[in-house]
Amino acid sequence: MNVYIGIDVGTTSLKAVAIDENCNKLASAKAAYELHADGVKVTQSAIEWWRATCEAIRAISDELKATAPDASIVAISTSAQGGSTTALDESGKPMIEAMSWMDKRATAECEELRTAIGADEFYSRFGWLLQPSSDASKLLWLKKYSPEVYEDATCFPSTLGYINYCLTGKLAEDPTCAAIRRLYNFNTDKFDSEVLGYLALDESRLPVTLPTASLVGNLTKDAADALGLDESVKVYNGAHDQYCSSIGSGIVDAGKLLLATGTAWVLFGVTEQPLFSESRISPCRHPAGKYGVLSTVSGIGATLEWFSSLCATPIPELDIEAERRIGRSDSLFFRPSASGTGLLIGKSLGAHLSGVSLGHDKYDLALALMEGAAFETALVIDEFRKSGMDSIDSITMSGGASKSPLWRSIVANVTGLDVYVSRESDSASLGAAILAASEGSIDRLATLSKRDGAQNVTSPDGNREYYKKKYAAYLEWRATQE
Repeated sequence: MNVYIGIDVGTTSLKAVAIDENCNKLASAKAAYELHADGVKVTQSAIEWWRATCEAIRAISDELKATAPDASIVAISTSAQGGSTTALDESGKPMIEAMSWMDKRATAECEELRTAIGADEFYSRFGWLLQPSSDASKLLWLKKYSPEVYEDATCFPSTLGYINYCLTGKLAEDPTCAAIRRLYNFNTDKFDSEVLGYLALDESRLPVTLPTASLVGNLTKDAADALGLDESVKVYNGAHDQYCSSIGSGIVDAGKLLLATGTAWVLFGVTEQPLFSESRISPCRHPAGKYGVLSTVSGIGATLEWFSSLCATPIPELDIEAERRIGRSDSLFFRPSASGTGLLIGKSLGAHLSGVSLGHDKYDLALALMEGAAFETALVIDEFRKSGMDSIDSITMSGGASKSPLWRSIVANVTGLDVYVSRESDSASLGAAILAASEGSIDRLATLSKRDGAQNVTSPDGNREYYKKKYAAYLEWRATQE
């Protein structure tokens, strides 16, 4: 039995999953590592990414030996956090800790690049607004403040590039990870000469960009020994984690929408053509042969966790009691933070709460938090539609909020769409495993992705009319916060 492994190199841990050729899950594993943050500087050890890779894949191998003795691991692919970068010396060892996608040291360098090249140019070329956390900004910072590293480094790989290098000895990334660095123009399928020229960076010092799911190579002997596998195991190019999550959740056809819920909520859709907008929706190529588009509603999961801790009440209890409050507070509104990589809808930053009275309790407030998340989600969907994605017919939710029947119901009633739940909680690692199993075939990728991708539909119900009216009132109130 052929087995395919997908790994997801996340912000605080690595998750891995093994599937057979029919996308049946056979084993899974997880390995943690540290994130080092001081408020502005946020780093991580790339060596720890590789250590966690070895730990998780060896754990999967051990599990398979016990449960599926005829299993043969034949291919691996990677889902990666986007926009984290490190520098390698001539022996291939990291010279610095990886500068995380959350690192914000390069504020001045970001403004310098915006002035020199233009904010609109960055968006139109890469599908992303330029930010201090972007690799283009961070590399300029590194050039200024660590010139010895910048001059001596042989390559600056992102997370995907580094893991591909550890596995195969080849430095390769895919368009979704290269574009988010603000270095690779996905419209032309080339590195951007103007940005690289400003950075005085030759593209030979960056990983080559290969199509997602294309063959990178076989395991090196060192990698095979470290993983406990054979050198015949093939490595297929991975992708940015949200693109892998879409594959793992069955979101590969135009008009389909994924709502990935976590610390932030990410809305990810599939379109026939790249979708640009005044509100700065982020497009790129999708591994299934179309285009992906995404936006973030920041801080939602973190806000509910904070509120749960603040009032010393577990989230499941808040969930149950909040449902009983539906309909009793028409003017109690909560707006999540507008910071992060979300759409530029409005100008007001930070969260807002309005309409609180002495008659409200913690369950009313919890409901307002959930409703605010759904309202902002609906607002982003409206932007998707206005910008050209006008055939949205359902939502598939993944992550923590998808486990809440109340939250799913609120999303369904606010948006008017059926809400499904992604069958696999670790959809990014499953998506990477599907990339490995597809072996470069778009048709096979789509077939495996849609195999049991979602379940448990929640449809709009008797609260639909109430939430249509409250959403309209929310938008009126929201306009006053600008």
